[in-house]
Amino acid sequence: MSGTGRWLYGFIICISLGATAALVWRNFSRPDESENALRILAYSSFTASWGPGPELVTMFEAEMRKAGKPEAKVILMQAEDAGLLIAKMRSFPADVVIGFDQLGRHLAEKSQAWRPHGISKARFSDAKFLAFDWAPLGFIYRKGETDPPKNFDDLLDARFENAIALQDPRSSSPGFQFLSWLVTEMGEEAAFAYLRKLKPNVQSTSGSWSQSYGIFTRGLAKLAFGYETSILYHRLSEKDDRYEFIRFPGQHPTQFEFAAIPESCGQCEMAQEFLEFLVRPEAQAVIMKKNWMLPVNSAAAKGTPFEPLMNSAPTLITRKKIDGRDPEDELLKRWREAVL
Repeated sequence: MSGTGRWLYGFIICISLGATAALVWRNFSRPDESENALRILAYSSFTASWGPGPELVTMFEAEMRKAGKPEAKVILMQAEDAGLLIAKMRSFPADVVIGFDQLGRHLAEKSQAWRPHGISKARFSDAKFLAFDWAPLGFIYRKGETDPPKNFDDLLDARFENAIALQDPRSSSPGFQFLSWLVTEMGEEAAFAYLRKLKPNVQSTSGSWSQSYGIFTRGLAKLAFGYETSILYHRLSEKDDRYEFIRFPGQHPTQFEFAAIPESCGQCEMAQEFLEFLVRPEAQAVIMKKNWMLPVNSAAAKGTPFEPLMNSAPTLITRKKIDGRDPEDELLKRWREAVL
């Protein structure tokens, strides 16, 4: 959860982005080393040293060696947020792309041809896009800092003036989830009227979830739009039980994250092997504990603090629910007018 991401929060992102980008370019620009490597493109909190990407790569390469393929190597490439994956692919061709959600997948399908992954009975998946994690989305606050909002109307209250951290839907997949949630719940006209009213209470609209949540965890905002599973990060990793997820009446959006193989892949067979590996319990456990999202393979969550959240009823918000049309450009234009 775009994850991302995922989750050593905000202030580390600025440092890790530059270091990881330099490493990615150095590796990618050496054709003698990368010609036969599996190239995986993912969002920054997935590829970061504290994210699941590096450990998954180590595990997969070890598995390939056991299978008699010692030459198998993996290069991780980074886009800052999942919303920027397609743009990044134009400069960095990939064999596997990780991080489309169910809304971003629509753009991926329009702009690129994808190969079937060949994995049957994969939860939340279709023939070409393999789901690897998921989590409900909503607002998070810290106990004792403010009275939490009870619904969308309550977010307009003066006590939240300059207090809400959001994400830019043009570049952030959670940001587009929030916009789609409003439009789905209220209808398009009412949703943009609501955004105009909300504007005085928006502290920031960041380019990625990591940036936005970092603003919140540093105490610069009282509320942030984010993942229910982030609460487990704070409790388990930081031993901090102040953070709470706020349940509004009605349905909450659920973000599903997908991996896919471009038709233009160079290492297509190894790409399929990686996707098969990605949904096995041992890989799912790494994703769960380092991406702080729910696994699609329930065996990974059994006996862990994640298991109770697995019973959440996922709500799949898609563009088909928004007046039966493909509104991305129009919605983003109207968002700029209402928020910026």
